[in-house]
Amino acid sequence: MQSRLRNKLKQFADQYALSEQQYAQKLKQKTLELQLADLKIKQHEEKLIQEQAQMKVYAEQVSQLLVTEKNLRLQLTADGEKFQQFQDGFLKSNEVFETFKQEIEKMAKSIKSVKKENVFLKSRCDKSDVTHRTCGGGIRERLKKQLEKTKNQKEKLESLCRSLQAERKLSSTRGNN
Repeated sequence: MQSRLRNKLKQFADQYALSEQQYAQKLKQKTLELQLADLKIKQHEEKLIQEQAQMKVYAEQVSQLLVTEKNLRLQLTADGEKFQQFQDGFLKSNEVFETFKQEIEKMAKSIKSVKKENVFLKSRCDKSDVTHRTCGGGIRERLKKQLEKTKNQKEKLESLCRSLQAERKLSSTRGNN
């Protein structure tokens, strides 16, 4: 019986040692699993930190893009206003040019009439010279005065023509600028 008891005790001891080994292996396995889980958690946390940093970068980029868009819209509005001002100025310039063209046409007509009057006065002067030679002294004096008056009118008209032509050239150069 003692040997049976010893065998049983030995079996129990062996079973206990085996259970201890199995428990130690399970504990070691669970420890490794826990370490692996901790490592995965750390990896996920690092990945989360990287993604949060990337999100911050994206948020800053979006913010910068929004500011850029706002500035571009403001610039577009300002450029639109400048274009409208340019267009208005261009229309006014066309109106001024048209008015100037009409004034030049009026001046041309005025110059033609002044030239006709000048020709008429010259012919009249020539006739009065002929008449003056044939007529007596009183008529001669009167005709001389009339001739002087006509020459003065002619000079005034020519002066007026020159000033009108100069004004026309001046207006033309202003219109081109």
